[in-house]
Amino acid sequence: MNQHLRVYKSTELAVSRGLAVVLMDGVRAGIEYMKKENVPMEVIYRVLLAPSKRRETDWHH
Repeated sequence: MNQHLRVYKSTELAVSRGLAVVLMDGVRAGIEYMKKENVPMEVIYRVLLAPSKRRETDWHH
């Protein structure tokens, strides 16, 4: 597995988990989780502020 694919997968998992945290503990907790997992801020903003731009694999409620 190449390095880019590993980074992509770890970011994808962190976003999905972060969205789950948002649903359970609120937006601030979800942001903090994703920041701790090194998700780029532009990705955090996109998934939180533009739900229609989320991937099919992202956590949905």
